Amino acid sequence: MGVALSSGALGCQPEQDSARGEEETRTGEQSLRVANSLTTQALVLNAITTNPSASAMLISGGLQDMFYPTGGSYEPLQRQLRDPDAQQVMSYLVSCALDASSQVPWKDPITGTPRTWKGKLGLCPEWKTGAPSLACKNRVSACLLARNNALGRRVELSLRGEDPSRPGLFSLEGVTLPVEHDPATDALVPSFTGCAAPSTVTTRDCGWKGDGIGRCVPGQVVRLGAGARAPDQCGTGAVLGSASGAPMMLRACEGITGCDAGSARHLAHGVGTCGTNQPSMTFTCPASGFFSVMSQAADSTQTGAVSVQEETSTPAATRYPLSEAEVFSVREGAYFGNIFEPTALGAKVYVDEFGELHGKQQIIRGSVYRKMYSCQAAGWSDAAAYAANRLCALPASGANCAAIPTGTCVNPAAPTYPSSRCVLSDGPVVPGDMDYEKCRDSTGAMWNEPITVFLHDACALLPKAPDACGMNGQR
Repeated sequence: MGVALSSGALGCQPEQDSARGEEETRTGEQSLRVANSLTTQALVLNAITTNPSASAMLISGGLQDMFYPTGGSYEPLQRQLRDPDAQQVMSYLVSCALDASSQVPWKDPITGTPRTWKGKLGLCPEWKTGAPSLACKNRVSACLLARNNALGRRVELSLRGEDPSRPGLFSLEGVTLPVEHDPATDALVPSFTGCAAPSTVTTRDCGWKGDGIGRCVPGQVVRLGAGARAPDQCGTGAVLGSASGAPMMLRACEGITGCDAGSARHLAHGVGTCGTNQPSMTFTCPASGFFSVMSQAADSTQTGAVSVQEETSTPAATRYPLSEAEVFSVREGAYFGNIFEPTALGAKVYVDEFGELHGKQQIIRGSVYRKMYSCQAAGWSDAAAYAANRLCALPASGANCAAIPTGTCVNPAAPTYPSSRCVLSDGPVVPGDMDYEKCRDSTGAMWNEPITVFLHDACALLPKAPDACGMNGQR
């Protein structure tokens, strides 16, 4: 997945709530599909990873016992959590490092309320109870860097890499489910919440679950069903798909995110079609060329299942459902390095013994983390400008950056170092996922734990400006 922009054309963007933590993204299978809304400013100037003593303490033991109960030998580290940005970074760190079965308890330093940070990706499960290995620190570092953006805007990512000791860790989803959080507001789409009371209202905005994401030709008619003919072909068409259990409903939405009934992205609704008790839908393919499908029982107290099928008689057939590789097909680049290197920090943020926060107003030219790096996929119209806007909190001045850009990951015209920073364009552990491996930093040192980011929308991480996110002249 990739993006590019015009040098110097974009300035610092307003930040969103820096105390917001990482939230879960539901997926269909084991995969490293996540969202990112960790702001660059929070990542580069926080009292945990931009604090030499706190960073050293953080990697000295297991996360499980560091933050709650309060006091003890970790008290100086816990005090740094009075910084809201440190709280946000820890939420993402735990999400990257630990798996979904793990939680790290902590007490809010302001309110005194016990809370938890939730694991998700499981890149470094050993960190739950003990100090992380170097490889673990490198993978978590790459994950944190991949999941930040200057806008603090929620964007879905597909993270790809490899761990030879766990070959299934970076496996891709065979079917990718619709995104459940609205990217414009970062809030859960209400239709994905449970219904507070029993309901048979077919347009209700609760109780839905994602079924899949599809691709179509803009302007072309799309027909989908789960046990019924399409509404415009009741007398002539074939029965599309199937359903079991209770009578079911379908809803179609523009793009890869689910929607409510009154949303501008709502495309179609299907329930009891063509004289049956099962659903089908007909709609016009939106300009984006992508749609998502949701399902639930017509009666919220009942349960059922659908197998949605597309009508494929048209010359340019609709594709449904899509895999993770098909939904997230834009290769952005790779991220690598070690963010947990106390001696390689260009700034220091800290909370003193009186609870006062220091260091937030610093402006550091270049990267705050002197051992974090990135490279871009080939083809971006202005890779240098892309890197500045993706990695720097103050992109117009190239300041307060989270990593050092190194150039093109793999240049097809010159596939060897230094024209290409990475040895491999597709690591062998998960063939075909197109992850960059064995990447060299600006000094020529090689890193073996890069993470490659793929996006759905090339413009998703950057402001919508002319030439800001073109690849080979294409939007």
